[in-house]
Amino acid sequence: MAEQELVDRLRAAFSGRYWGLVGIETVSAEPGRATGRIALQEHHLNYNDVVHGGVISSLVDSAAGLAVRSVRSWDDIAERPHATSDLHVTYLAPARGTELVAEARIIRAGRTAIYTEVHVCDDQGREVARGLVTFVIAAGRSTPAGE
Repeated sequence: MAEQELVDRLRAAFSGRYWGLVGIETVSAEPGRATGRIALQEHHLNYNDVVHGGVISSLVDSAAGLAVRSVRSWDDIAERPHATSDLHVTYLAPARGTELVAEARIIRAGRTAIYTEVHVCDDQGREVARGLVTFVIAAGRSTPAGE
């Protein structure tokens, strides 16, 4: 699948969802990698006038999810959905500026779990956060529990 086709497919899947509320956009995607972006606005800031940690963790989780969706077909996801089971974010510096960009990549993919890492940079290219996100893949919907 061509990169632009993959990006368009991912954008369509998330339009009108939580991503839209927060302002997260899909920038690029290729198998196993994806980039998400958020144009910062005043409502993204905390009382110290820096980006709220929850905004950054949402961006980390969303970019990681994009990377996972870049390697799974819609049919596979429908049969065996995935969900975040562990989200770890390390905040490295206060995030300020006009945007944040999160680059995610799959570091290991197995049958029942996918592990990702994410780097978040501000508009000056300064890394402000890192994330490790684990996704579990459910048993097939047609598979009886316990098998």
